[in-house]
Amino acid sequence: MQKGKFIVLDGNDGSGKATQSRMLVKRLSDENIASLTIDFPGYDRNFFGAFLGECLAGKHGDFLHMDPKVASAIYALDRLESSKEIFNALEQSEVVIADRFSSSNQIHQGGKIADERERVLFLEWLDKMEHNVLEIPRPNLIIYLRVPVEISLKLLSDKRATKNKLLGEGIKDTVEEDRTYLERSHETANWLSTHQKNWKVIDCVSQSGMRSVEDIHAEVREIVDRLITG
Repeated sequence: MQKGKFIVLDGNDGSGKATQSRMLVKRLSDENIASLTIDFPGYDRNFFGAFLGECLAGKHGDFLHMDPKVASAIYALDRLESSKEIFNALEQSEVVIADRFSSSNQIHQGGKIADERERVLFLEWLDKMEHNVLEIPRPNLIIYLRVPVEISLKLLSDKRATKNKLLGEGIKDTVEEDRTYLERSHETANWLSTHQKNWKVIDCVSQSGMRSVEDIHAEVREIVDRLITG
């Protein structure tokens, strides 16, 4: 029986998932709560993570338009490689904090499907494949950090100035370049947030602009505390 709690931080590209993960892990450490932090894809950790890095860099054809089931299977295999580590931490009553997980497959691969009924059927297939067939751990909580598409695109443009070393200097991340793809992914995330009981949404942008990381984290902490103490 699972003793710990499994929490995923996900969100639009540029929403600060990694920053919020680090802040949450530090807070848990300060409170002497044992935790494991893990990020996906496991570019430098897993066999399939490294392969995904090549795909996202455009080294294996048009990954953006690959059939969503095929692409999802590759991402799922990356998570499968890390499943034992996650299960072991949960058995030790640790809190596992993941920067992206199966929710990213739901969001980004579901975003490839325009028809809503087909998208729902795909999401059902995806859930069965990941959690029933491959027995990848199911998160207790998914916190989705929501940023409007236009702001997300601007943040990504700024980030590209420093380049992602894992994808190679000067190589575009073809997925992040596609505006329509991001818009559909955003729509999928909004649908999931209203149909999945373990999803909680935090809006990272207010009427006055982007919220501070501290302000966002206060909301993250409140949601996490309810799970841990509940």
